Amino acid sequence: MPTGNPAAKAMTRTSATGVPEAGFTLIELMVVLLIVGIALGAVTLSFRSPTQQPLSREGERLAAVLNLAKDEAGLTGQPVLLKLDRQGWRFFQAGPAGWVAAPEDQLPAGQFNPPLDGVVFGDAVAVAHSEMIQYWIGVEEIDDFKGLRLQRGTQVVQLATDGLGHYGVAQAAP
Repeated sequence: MPTGNPAAKAMTRTSATGVPEAGFTLIELMVVLLIVGIALGAVTLSFRSPTQQPLSREGERLAAVLNLAKDEAGLTGQPVLLKLDRQGWRFFQAGPAGWVAAPEDQLPAGQFNPPLDGVVFGDAVAVAHSEMIQYWIGVEEIDDFKGLRLQRGTQVVQLATDGLGHYGVAQAAP
């Protein structure tokens, strides 16, 4: 493309044959790709799923709803059933036709995301491995909770009670 401006002619690159070049240099393309890669990395890190929490946080959440279930059992005078597996948990209350799922606004269900590798209920002597753990939360003052161990990969969380029905994370190993 001929131009009458001598400064524009001096700025335009030409090949060895004297034909003006069009496009970008390899260095320019590499710089753009580097910038795009850094931006994608930042966006990927900022869009981490909030449901993929460390196991210790999920253990604390389960302990909190166990305390809520203990309070509910005390207030209503009816036991609450916890069903827990590697995917999550759900609470059930006694109804006229048997056990029914507890309303979400009273006793929320939860999911482990990603699912756990293992759930162990009990102590070192009597450990119960099961696909579905069932635990009845009663109205009595002394609780027979033997402990609950949650495991995902190398993360291990141990839930325990103080004997009076207050559940908490006793041990969280990285």
